[in-house]
Amino acid sequence: MSASLEGAVTERPAIGRGYYPALVAASTAMWAIILGPVLSTIPTQVNTLAPTNKVYALALVTGVAGAIGIITNPLIGHLSDITRTRFGRRIPWLIAGTAVILPVCVMIGESQSIGELALWWALLQVGANMLLAPTSATIADVVPEGRRGMASACTGIAAAVAPVLGTGVQSWVSSPASVYMILGVLIVVTQMLFIVTLRGDRIQPQARIRQRRKLRDIAAHNSDFWLVCLHRILFGLGQNMALAYLFYYLQDVIHYAERYPGQSTDDGVLILTAVYAPCVVVAAVVSGGMTDRTRRFKWNLVSATLVFAIGAVLGAVTGSWTGVLTLAVLTGIGYGAYASASTALAVHLLPDDNRRASDLSLINVADLSSIALGPIIAAVGIAISGYSAVFIASGLLVIVSGIIVTVIKAAR
Repeated sequence: MSASLEGAVTERPAIGRGYYPALVAASTAMWAIILGPVLSTIPTQVNTLAPTNKVYALALVTGVAGAIGIITNPLIGHLSDITRTRFGRRIPWLIAGTAVILPVCVMIGESQSIGELALWWALLQVGANMLLAPTSATIADVVPEGRRGMASACTGIAAAVAPVLGTGVQSWVSSPASVYMILGVLIVVTQMLFIVTLRGDRIQPQARIRQRRKLRDIAAHNSDFWLVCLHRILFGLGQNMALAYLFYYLQDVIHYAERYPGQSTDDGVLILTAVYAPCVVVAAVVSGGMTDRTRRFKWNLVSATLVFAIGAVLGAVTGSWTGVLTLAVLTGIGYGAYASASTALAVHLLPDDNRRASDLSLINVADLSSIALGPIIAAVGIAISGYSAVFIASGLLVIVSGIIVTVIKAAR
């Protein structure tokens, strides 16, 4: 650990067993507010507010929020690194993010126009990013290197369970206002539990590092770190292109509600996420454990990209409910293996202990860029060539992301 941290010691703060389940719970609630509404609640709202232009309206809402996230995440990451309080660097931002999210959850469910929905969704993402950057940094702050694969698997599990949680709540209560309120309350509860596990992390930055981060600090990263960012952007683009329009794919191509009378498209999305989630969980745990034991990142990541790509392409060429279920299984396995190994690799390549949140925020920006751009690119692709072409393009992007991993020198 760098000497420029006040009170720095050679060992990381001691963490109890509660850290890992608390990380899963807090990350699940956080990603549920980021990903869950995108799969079902927001498409439903958009469908009500702009039924004749729903594809582009959805791209607008998600794109604006994604752009806001790209700007705010690195800023919050940097501010988190230089924060000096008696509670440490991360806890104040976790509390602040929770305080932002809860009131926005009250307002967004009552949106009366696409512009209003885009505004509240963007503000909700600001609050989510106030949680995302510090939460990611705790893995580097308090988790020993030999356990980071499993810690990363915890975040991968969270990202898998989160869509199930979001769509499950939507299917259960129907009303968008109730969905956001339930998710907001879950944020409060899980963040409080997570904060309790971080009480031993009291490392403070010295006053002399309280200065504006210069561009040369960012440029100082080695090429391997930037290759990881590029790898995550491409994988994320493929993933978001494949998943962002599943609601409309089930509605317009599979005709799920007509095929299964008495069920809604929301029910179909819930079934898919319920199939997808356990596949992610199992793959993330297996991949995270293998990464911790072998320190081999490339094999896990290349395998993950191939499995995901096969799933996306099969979903495209079959054009059936069975094909979409196959897509859910294979993309779930691929994403789970990717999530644990890729995050562990990113933490492994961090160049400076002083800038953990700032550096990991660059990784988060890669993810948020794909969340912002994926639906937009997919919307254009749907307009030009239909849904099948978008799924095939998704698979190709994910394969390219795997190829990039093979040239990262610092990874085995």
